[in-house]
Amino acid sequence: MFSHNKRPLILIRILSFLLPFFLMQCASSGFGTQGLLYENQRISMMETGLSATKEGFSCAKSYLGLIAYGNGSIEEAQKQGNIKEITSIEIETYNFLGIYAKLCTVTKGN
Repeated sequence: MFSHNKRPLILIRILSFLLPFFLMQCASSGFGTQGLLYENQRISMMETGLSATKEGFSCAKSYLGLIAYGNGSIEEAQKQGNIKEITSIEIETYNFLGIYAKLCTVTKGN
């Protein structure tokens, strides 16, 4: 009977310890607006107004905020799109529950 009364107390202690981990984002794109549960957006950084015929992407990714890798630079996106003259730069961000986050640079040009 004594152990039955302690069970709710132990459960409350465990939940109060774990709750902050669920409320904070472990992996985050770190750019633009932040969504706690989900984030998927594209933000324009620069535009010249000229039309573009090519597009290049470069991305960096993070898992739980513990492991991060990738080259999300403008130079890498320009290289991947074989772009000589950049006409616009955009940033794409994606985050799911703080488990997985991705930040991509999108360059457009000719």
